[in-house]
Amino acid sequence: RPQNAMAANINEVDGPPKYAGPSAAASGDVSTLLEKDGEDESLRKYKEQLLGAAAKGDLGDASDPRKVIVTEFRVMFNGATPDLVFTLDNPAGMMILTQAGMTIKEGVEYKFRLSFRVQHQILAGLKFMNRTKKMGMTNSDELMIGSYPPQSAPHVFEFPRHGWMEAPKGMMFRGSYTATDKFVDSDGVTHLEYSYPLKITK
Repeated sequence: RPQNAMAANINEVDGPPKYAGPSAAASGDVSTLLEKDGEDESLRKYKEQLLGAAAKGDLGDASDPRKVIVTEFRVMFNGATPDLVFTLDNPAGMMILTQAGMTIKEGVEYKFRLSFRVQHQILAGLKFMNRTKKMGMTNSDELMIGSYPPQSAPHVFEFPRHGWMEAPKGMMFRGSYTATDKFVDSDGVTHLEYSYPLKITK
C-alpha cells in the first residue's frame, strides 16, 4: 500500500506501554486499584511502583476536567536540521500548527516525540492516529502509545525508540498534503484532534 507521508512504519511499535499493571484497562480509578489485594504487601508495592506519583496522590490538576492534555508534538531529525516543535496545550500554539503546518524534505530521517499529561484516572490504551490526504489519495496509520497513570509531570513517548523513520521520496510523494492527527483511548474517547498542511519537498 502507499507509504504514509508522515507515519511510515508507524505500526511497528518497538517498546512496551508505560503502564501495564493489574487491571489497567478494567478500572481507571487509582484508589480502587491500590485498595484491591491490599493485604498482599509485595503486590501493593509493585502497583505503587507502576503508578508512580499517582500512588502518592498526584492525580494532576483537579480543577481541569480534561483527562489527557497533549502538551507538545515534536518532530526530530537525524542530522543538523532543527526540530519542529509545536505546543498543543494552548490556542496560540495549536494555531501555528494548523495554519502554518510543517515542511519536510524527502528522504530525511526523523522521529516523533509526544509529550502529554494524564489527569484524574489511569488512561488505558491511548492511540495516536494519523491520516494524510493528497489529491484523492488517503492513507491512515495507528500507533499504540499505551496505558499511563495520572501525574502532574508530562509523560513522553518517542517513536521509534531506536533508530529513525525515513520520509518518503520521489515524485509521487512530493507535494502538499492535509494531515489529521487524533488521540483516542481504548474507550473510543477522542482527547484531541487537529488537521494541518504538510509539504514534502525535494
